[in-house]
Amino acid sequence: MKKFFTKEVKIGLTAIVCLVLMFIGIQFLKGINVTKPANYYTITFNDVSDVMVSSPVTVNGYKVGVVHDMQYDYATNSKVKVMINLDKELRIPRDSKIYINKTLMGNASIAIDINPYVSEYYQSGDVIEGTVGNDLMGNLAGMMPQLGDIVSKVDSILTGVQLLVNDPALLASVQRLDGITTDLQNMTTQLNKVLRNDVPGIINNVNSITNNIDSLTYTLNTLPLEATMAQVNTLLSNLEQTTHQLNSNDNSVGALLNDKEIYEELNHTISNLDSLLIDIRQNPKRYINIKVF
Repeated sequence: MKKFFTKEVKIGLTAIVCLVLMFIGIQFLKGINVTKPANYYTITFNDVSDVMVSSPVTVNGYKVGVVHDMQYDYATNSKVKVMINLDKELRIPRDSKIYINKTLMGNASIAIDINPYVSEYYQSGDVIEGTVGNDLMGNLAGMMPQLGDIVSKVDSILTGVQLLVNDPALLASVQRLDGITTDLQNMTTQLNKVLRNDVPGIINNVNSITNNIDSLTYTLNTLPLEATMAQVNTLLSNLEQTTHQLNSNDNSVGALLNDKEIYEELNHTISNLDSLLIDIRQNPKRYINIKVF
């Protein structure tokens, strides 16, 4: 009996294994793991620009599968069938939105917007109608008129700024501002000089005055103010009593100061006494009698 594993059989098995490994490697390079269980769905689109085999399929930005194959529907002559390979655990609820999401760099992916309000799900192999989402280039195209208006306004603003910069009055203002800045710098230098040279002496003088005030305050606090005030009050009381007596007629001094008749009699007496002294000085013999024995 001839051996089954002949040289030709071994070569054939080796070729088959190589082909299988090549197929798995190609699928792996496409992003498809043939060893991992998956669900397959066919999505129909009117336009699949920028979508290619191995483009990612995402849910809320998370990759859950890849595009496995794309075929043009020659029967309808208007649709493109896109077969997507999704994780086995992912189930697509009915009425979920599936659309092509394009980026500014020209890349595209298929996004699934899960419908959370139904409990019925598509089965693996079902055909689902897809839509084309708004890409960034389309949004930019829609924004172009607004950008044109903005550019015109910016141009007007730049023109106004240029006129303002070229205005001689602005140059003169800048020159005046430069002069003011120079003056402020000089004033700052002088102020720093004053603060450095004069302020310490002023502070020393203030400290000396403060020390003198403290000494005066201490001296005033140590004075016998209560005894002094008591003496002053006694003196004022005596002065008030003396003033009262001088204004009263019940004493000699008061009567002399306050009674006009006594004042006139005293004045008359002094006048008579003055006349008498004058007469004695002129006629001493009349009043002095000298006898010699």
